[in-house]
Amino acid sequence: MTLSVPLEELRKIIREEVHRAFLEVMLELVPYISDEEQREIEHTAGSPEDYCEEDFIEWSGS
Repeated sequence: MTLSVPLEELRKIIREEVHRAFLEVMLELVPYISDEEQREIEHTAGSPEDYCEEDFIEWSGS
């Protein structure tokens, strides 16, 4: 039995699967922190609402 898939459909499937796999890897890299650790971080660094928008710069990733 032969299965025929249009090239664009195959590319779409591959793109979606690579994207899904990439997200899974990224989730594995994010360390778990306890509630206590999170409170310590918030105590030290504050929360996003504590910062003015002018304090940030646009970053293109390069």
